[in-house]
Amino acid sequence: MSLLRVQTVWGGVAGSPYYTNWYCIGPLTTNNGATLHNATHNFLISLQSTLAAGLTAQVQPEILEFNEADGVVTNAGAGNVGLVTFSGLGDQIPHSNQALIQWTTNGIVHNRRVRGRTFIPGALEAENSPTGTPLPAVGNPLQTAIDTLLSTTAGTMRIWARPYKSKGAEDPIPPRPGSAHAIVSGKVAPYWAVLRSRRD
Repeated sequence: MSLLRVQTVWGGVAGSPYYTNWYCIGPLTTNNGATLHNATHNFLISLQSTLAAGLTAQVQPEILEFNEADGVVTNAGAGNVGLVTFSGLGDQIPHSNQALIQWTTNGIVHNRRVRGRTFIPGALEAENSPTGTPLPAVGNPLQTAIDTLLSTTAGTMRIWARPYKSKGAEDPIPPRPGSAHAIVSGKVAPYWAVLRSRRD
């Protein structure tokens, strides 16, 4: 099966650019890529007043089609949406700390449930609780945006489990092709995620 990739590039603040990749069912001859492209833009617009002023996000015009098994790009299409500039007032929390979307699927790869993560930069100190966790001021708008995104894309969004090439005879993990798994839910994590360590 072919997949389509829609990429967002975040900028305007220290530590950027950041990249967000979302995937949906291909091919380009369906409307799935255009729907995800526009839904991503609307997702970002809905968060404009929630995230730090000076932060920007641009959904890239190119929509890539590729083979899920090997990641080889087979085609490219285009969307056209504008730059989103955020306007939230106040100090930003440390740049390495970001809101986290946790995506769930019913897929299993190498005896593990396939899950996805999306890091959202630009949260404000006013959205940070005294115990260092996200307040509803950021969590509620973000959860609403997640729910709207999944509703708009109507079950076509996927988490891509990338192909794995064996590192040799001593590698305990067998090689496997890439695979795509339907997103069944998305939720805001009840903590700030640290992007640089990938620990979240």
